[in-house]
Amino acid sequence: MKLSVKILLMAAFMPFAAMAQEKTADEFKNEGNEFVRNKNYKAALASFEQAIELWGDSVDQATVYNAADCARRTKQFDTAIKYYQKSVELNYKADFSTYYIADILGDQGKDEEMEAVLVDGFAKYKIGKAAGVIKKSLAGYYVKKGAAIYNEGNNILGTSATAKPEEYASITAKAKEKFTEAKPWIEKALEVDATNANALKVMEGLNEQLK
Repeated sequence: MKLSVKILLMAAFMPFAAMAQEKTADEFKNEGNEFVRNKNYKAALASFEQAIELWGDSVDQATVYNAADCARRTKQFDTAIKYYQKSVELNYKADFSTYYIADILGDQGKDEEMEAVLVDGFAKYKIGKAAGVIKKSLAGYYVKKGAAIYNEGNNILGTSATAKPEEYASITAKAKEKFTEAKPWIEKALEVDATNANALKVMEGLNEQLK
């Protein structure tokens, strides 16, 4: 008898439990937005992903971008890239999504992939705040690469101060190789941003050394 009563109680409770567990995509989205307002980005991401799954092909564009942002903030970078790429496909804040994809790749040390994303973004987005940071990031990357090689050349050249006279020609030749190697990177930076102060400064030094 006790078992029967227990079963009946469970059966009566189950519909209410099921109703409590069933949320719509919009409810998950609103729940995620509330978590974001409270800066609980991990919980927000979980809610947004539930909403995205329920929406299927009719997904809300803003929620996809918000999911990417929450994943980035919680350092779930592969997930962030996935949703940022989806935002690009949906053409929702595609410029900022492109920048964040590149930024994550750069932090992961994937320089070639980062460069490819930035080059693509630089070609596509010409106006707006995101276009500015894409331009700055791409030029900065090229300056960083060129300046590192330029500094190698200067370090080599610096050894001539304590070298024997017969070693000077060899030292200057090796340094010149580095300066020559560095120049295309700085030229790329100036193609992206002709007024980049760091690029202009390094180019001035390179031209002086390559006279």
